Amino acid sequence: MMRSTTPNRSLALCCLLLLIALVSSLPTPSNLPAVPVSRSTAPSSFLSSAPLNGGAQDDLAESSVTASVFNLVNNVAGAGLLTLSAGMAKGTGWIPALSICTFLGLCSAHSFTLIGRACELTGEKDFKGLWARTLGERSSSFVDVMVALMCSAAGVIYSGVLGDVSTELLASAGFPAKLNGRTSNILIITAFILLPLSLLKNLSALAFTSFFGFTSIVYTVLFIAFRWLDGSYALGTGKFVVDELITKPTFNKNSLLNIDFTSLVLASNLGLSYIAHYNAPAYFRELKEKTKFKQMVFTSFGILTALYALVMGAGYATFGDTCQGNILLNYHPSDALSTLARFATLVSILVGFPLVFCGIREGVLSILLNSGYKANFELTVLALLSIVTFFSITVADISVVAGLTGAAMGSMIVYILPALIYTKSVKGAFGINSAEYSRSKKHLALLPVGAFLAVFGVMMTLKGE
Repeated sequence: MMRSTTPNRSLALCCLLLLIALVSSLPTPSNLPAVPVSRSTAPSSFLSSAPLNGGAQDDLAESSVTASVFNLVNNVAGAGLLTLSAGMAKGTGWIPALSICTFLGLCSAHSFTLIGRACELTGEKDFKGLWARTLGERSSSFVDVMVALMCSAAGVIYSGVLGDVSTELLASAGFPAKLNGRTSNILIITAFILLPLSLLKNLSALAFTSFFGFTSIVYTVLFIAFRWLDGSYALGTGKFVVDELITKPTFNKNSLLNIDFTSLVLASNLGLSYIAHYNAPAYFRELKEKTKFKQMVFTSFGILTALYALVMGAGYATFGDTCQGNILLNYHPSDALSTLARFATLVSILVGFPLVFCGIREGVLSILLNSGYKANFELTVLALLSIVTFFSITVADISVVAGLTGAAMGSMIVYILPALIYTKSVKGAFGINSAEYSRSKKHLALLPVGAFLAVFGVMMTLKGE
């Protein structure tokens, strides 16, 4: 056992040294000009470390279909996939789980195309403008509220994942347990890394972070699939289940066809994992061949569905009913590949956190400004970051936050709003008595789907907790 632990401790120490070097090279508020980010801009993905991609500043349509597919997959796939195996472990059988993943992927792709079509009909170039044109100018401030809430939930997940993986990495490096707690790690990381990064007003220096997000996701997916195939965690024969350092896999709930209300937990987690619809106008605007927008969207969501199905299935096939809300916590501390996966995730989230926090900060500042109150920037950042940190410490299981957010906000953004915005756009373009408007009403079938997933998804997520 010593042969496997010592090299892994050295690997963990090397990862920590690399992390210190990376953090020391990141920009700080003192060495960057104060160029404010547009308050209509939201992060491309609340669960990825991609650069900002919202707003309507760039009107040049220069993106090819291939480039758009890469960007959309990169921006949507993120830490949410770490929760999918736990959602399946609640009791959903293989066929229903894969069917839910596919069905929601198709619905998400369809609703994404509806927003692009609405932009074409109205000429609007961002989500807030689209909302104002179709659902009313007076209620368009709700977009700021929605962005702030979504980013807040993502920030809690990010902070929670940082606490999870840093604790595991420090344990692998040999830190004593009394000096290595999830809560203390979150507080230290927040005070010395996240707070300075959250005070940045110019995020252009973090544009390189999409590389970390993409490589982290690719490595994590390949790692989870590889550990499933190589049998390292197989009961009776796996080399990482011979001691008591991890909870051994159990498969009491394993079935082929079981589906019940607990399956809504998985649906809620997937609801969050497929969200990118607030940025659909940017993708439509930037695509060179507008007629291929639908092809681009369905190709992207097809890739995402395949990735999610692979991670969900491989994770569950490896650990069964014992899958944790963050699947990386299931792996053995002496597993060198899992150490690399945790390190990759840690780096990706550290450099991506300020992009997520920007959505919280700018959304809240916009709400306050619209209410006639000019808030102090630094105090606002400190207050918001304290709230995010409090909830990340209080809710130890990130899958709970993912499930609640996916059920409540995901259902609204992915299913309900696109259908309403599109039908309103058609009504405005062709008239209330037109055949086009009559045909567009079929998309309103997404409303009861969204409402059902929202209400019962929240209920089952809370019940599971």
